[in-house]
Amino acid sequence: MTVIDATLPKKDRILIAAEDVFSRRGYTKATLDEIIALADTGKGTLYKYFGNKDNLFYTLIEEKHNKLMEDLHAITAEADGIRSKLQAYLNCMLAFLRSNKGLWLIVWYELNAAHQGIHPDFDENGDWVLTSLYGEEIAKEDEARLLRYYKILWEEISVLAKILQDGQDNGYLKYTNCPEIKTVATPAHKLTSEAIFGAYHLFAGIANGVFHVIDNDMDNGELTAIIVDYFLNGHAAQKV
Repeated sequence: MTVIDATLPKKDRILIAAEDVFSRRGYTKATLDEIIALADTGKGTLYKYFGNKDNLFYTLIEEKHNKLMEDLHAITAEADGIRSKLQAYLNCMLAFLRSNKGLWLIVWYELNAAHQGIHPDFDENGDWVLTSLYGEEIAKEDEARLLRYYKILWEEISVLAKILQDGQDNGYLKYTNCPEIKTVATPAHKLTSEAIFGAYHLFAGIANGVFHVIDNDMDNGELTAIIVDYFLNGHAAQKV
């Protein structure tokens, strides 16, 4: 359990405590009582700053996500070439997921609602929409809550999708001339369905690897090299 500096502002103590409790308990089993006890503050203070449990969790996730996005944009902009950009992205994402495994497990599994048959997609304006695979109506409150987390995941994946799209455009990656173009709102550019599909599957593979397979002692650089080689070359004995 985290030991929190009692001299820190109450809001900071609550966020530190929330990260500890959510990471250990998961979203559903985490309680505000345990969080305020660890933060050594009152429930009224928590409600004052965050309103409720979901807003507290979202604030925690958003702060970490915003810093991650700054890092991803910076390191991929500095990298030269598609392979180097992929390696930079994957190395940064691997380090982040390993450091925030407990929290991103919650975002990936507990709050993405896939197990409830709720499916995200883009509309013709490039905005997220949620539909039920079983025809059940989604409550507006649930839809708004879920969309916040889908937006976060998409922003992280979209950096990778843009790298793949650039690789297709300059001939480094295979391009099958798919006629369907997805226009996405964030970031503001066009992506082929192939780039979106490939980015989602590569990201999902990385996330699931960190959550379930990858040994914590394995080096990020070595892991990145393996993933990039497998992604670019597949199982064929060919050089990209």
